[in-house]
Amino acid sequence: MTKAAFIDFSCNVYDKHHVYTLASYLGSKGFGIEYINEDGFKKTLERIREIKPDLLLYSAFSIDTDVYFRFDEYVKKHLNISSILGGAGPTFDWGLIEKGTIDALCVGEGEYTIEEFIENGFSGGKNIIMKGQGAPSGFHRLIDLDSIPIPDRSIVYEKDIVLRSMPSKQFLAGRGCPYNCTYCFNNIFNRVFKGCGQIVRFKSIDYLVEEIHYTFKKYPFKNVVFHDDTFISNRKWFFEFCERFPREVGLNYSCMVRADLIDEDVARALKDSGCISANWSIECGNDYIRNSVLKRNMSREQILEAGRLLNKYNIPQKIANMSGLPGERFDDMIETLKLNMAIRPQLCMTNIFIPFPGVELTDYALKNNYMTREALNNLPNNFYIRSALNYSPAEETKIQKFTWLFQAFVDYQFLFNNKTFFMLMMSLPKFILRPFFEIYYLYKFSKQYNIKTPFRISWLVLIRHLKGTFGLHRPDRKL
Repeated sequence: MTKAAFIDFSCNVYDKHHVYTLASYLGSKGFGIEYINEDGFKKTLERIREIKPDLLLYSAFSIDTDVYFRFDEYVKKHLNISSILGGAGPTFDWGLIEKGTIDALCVGEGEYTIEEFIENGFSGGKNIIMKGQGAPSGFHRLIDLDSIPIPDRSIVYEKDIVLRSMPSKQFLAGRGCPYNCTYCFNNIFNRVFKGCGQIVRFKSIDYLVEEIHYTFKKYPFKNVVFHDDTFISNRKWFFEFCERFPREVGLNYSCMVRADLIDEDVARALKDSGCISANWSIECGNDYIRNSVLKRNMSREQILEAGRLLNKYNIPQKIANMSGLPGERFDDMIETLKLNMAIRPQLCMTNIFIPFPGVELTDYALKNNYMTREALNNLPNNFYIRSALNYSPAEETKIQKFTWLFQAFVDYQFLFNNKTFFMLMMSLPKFILRPFFEIYYLYKFSKQYNIKTPFRISWLVLIRHLKGTFGLHRPDRKL
C-alpha cells in the first residue's frame, strides 16, 4: 500500500481543509495517509523515518514555499523519497518547479491529481508539472464536491489539541469565486481552469448538514465558521441553507458576504438563520482604486447600504481593508478609514498589501514601478509587518502605524477626529503599537464571536498566534 505524509509547518489556528479533504479522498482509494506537524526540520525528519511514507505532500501559499523547498533539500540529504508541492503558490507560479529538489508541482485541485500521480509511480499526469516540463500536459475536470467522502479531521485533530478544542470549527460550503479582484488568485484560477467544469460549486445542503453533524459528534463545538469567499453568491442555495440550517443544525454561524449582494431579504435571512458575524471587504475607500485598480466593482452607496442593513438586523460585522496599495496615497488610506467609521463595524482590520507572484495587481505594481522585481524574492511573511513596495522609511513607518491603529480609530473615533490625539497616537513608537495591535485585535476577535475557551487552550492559541506573527516558529532553526 502506498503511503503519503502531509508535512505542515504552518503556525496558526485555521482549519486545514486541504488536508481533511485529501485525506478522506485518498484514504477512500486505499492509500495510507499521515500528518506531520513538528517543531523543526530535525523532528520532522525523525517522524518521517518512523512512518516510512513513499511520498511527501506539501501545500503552501506563495510566501511559504521557500520553507518547503529548504526542508525538501534537507530531507533528501538523508532519505530517498518523492515529494510534491500543491496550493496557491505552485498553482500560480509554475516556475517554482526549477527552484529546488521538490519533484513535482500540483496545479489546482488535488484529489484526482494526487491519485493519478501516485498511480503513475510519481511520474506525472494531469495538473502535474515535472522538472523541465514547464506546464501541465492537461487538466482534470473540477471535482463534484458531494462525491468526496466527508472530510477527515481526525488526521489533524488527534495531533493538534488547539484545533481539536476550539469552540468554533471552520467549514467550506463550496469552492470557487466568480469575481475578478486583481489582488486575488481566483480570477487567474478561473482563466486557467475555464472549460474544466463549473468553477463555483457548492456542496448540497444535505452533504453540508451531514458533514457538520459528523464533525460535531466527534469534536463538539458551539459555532460554525464558513470560510467561503462568497457564501451568498448563489441565492437559491443560500435561501435553502437559511431555511434548513436553523432547523437541522441549530448552531450559530458566521460567513463571508459581499456588499453588492446584500439586500433586505438577504440581511433578514442571515439574521433569522443564526448568523452572528457577517464578514466582508471594502479594501479601499477611494472609488478609483477600489473599482479601476482592484476591480471590486462596487459603489460607495452599495457599501454604505450593506453596512446599514447589517446594522439594522443587528448582525455584527467584520470588515477587511488593505493599505499600502500600488499608487495609494495616505489620504486614500484615510478615506478607507472614514468609510469604516461611517459603518462602525464591530471588528475591522487593514492588511498591508503583499504582491504575490502571478496576480494581476502585482503585475500592475511592477509595470508602474511601484515595486522592484527583486522584492518578489523577499516578501513579508504576514500582512501586518511591512510593505514590499517602493516606500521610503518614513512612509513605511506611517503605513505600519496606521495599520496597527485602524481598529482603535474606528472604535474610538475621537482619537482620529481630534488632530492632536491623532498625531499623538501616530507618534507612539512601533515597539508599543505592535503589541497593542496584537492584543487588542485578539480581544475584539474573541468578543465578536463570543468565544469562551478554557484558559489552557486560550494560552496555547495566544502563544501560537504570537509565534506565527513574529516568525518565532521558524522550522529550520534547530538544524
